[in-house]
Amino acid sequence: MKISIIIPAYNEEKGIREVILRCKKICKSGDEIIVVSDGSKDKTAEVARRTKVRVIDYKNNKGKAGAMKEGFKAAKNEGIVTIDADCTYPPEAIPLLVEKLNNADLVVGTRFRRDWPKDMPFHRVMANKVGALVTSVILARKVTDVTTGLRAFRKKLINNMTIHAKGLDFEAEFTAKAITKGYRYAEVRIVAEQREGASSLKFFRDIWRFFIAVLRGKFYK
Repeated sequence: MKISIIIPAYNEEKGIREVILRCKKICKSGDEIIVVSDGSKDKTAEVARRTKVRVIDYKNNKGKAGAMKEGFKAAKNEGIVTIDADCTYPPEAIPLLVEKLNNADLVVGTRFRRDWPKDMPFHRVMANKVGALVTSVILARKVTDVTTGLRAFRKKLINNMTIHAKGLDFEAEFTAKAITKGYRYAEVRIVAEQREGASSLKFFRDIWRFFIAVLRGKFYK
């Protein structure tokens, strides 16, 4: 299966080059990499262009969900992979996620199946763990990493959904909607890496957003 790797990026000039180069190493003939610079104020788009990949660059920040949707519309391949631009997720795990699409509709890379992620601040780990617990209860399906940005799925899956999220709650709503609609969900354990740049995740604000996003994914069409 040919894949389109979508990399949403907002002020990620520190990590974007490394992510792109590592993604290039696992790409095969016909695969593509699309960077969506989401109104970045730094040199994210410039750095990405130097690597000779496709860059979508717009001035106004649309939020992560908006950037993802732009990437999905631009993607030409059946297989879609999303990965963040901050070096948190290992691109080397992408082939395994794509392989699992033979028996699943949505495959995610989970950072929390076993070990406590190294170099991740306590509040970020707790926000994700609480979010995953809430998601598992609401969906009656074990989900260990509701916010992971490393995902693989077929384009028709996202085309069959309306995602109302605006920002970091995109993944939570996507996961909830996919499971609620009966799509096959699978996880692949990955080892989280130290991020480049500052995280915009806030514990209490984002726990609430994750909760609302999961409810929206389950009950809102």
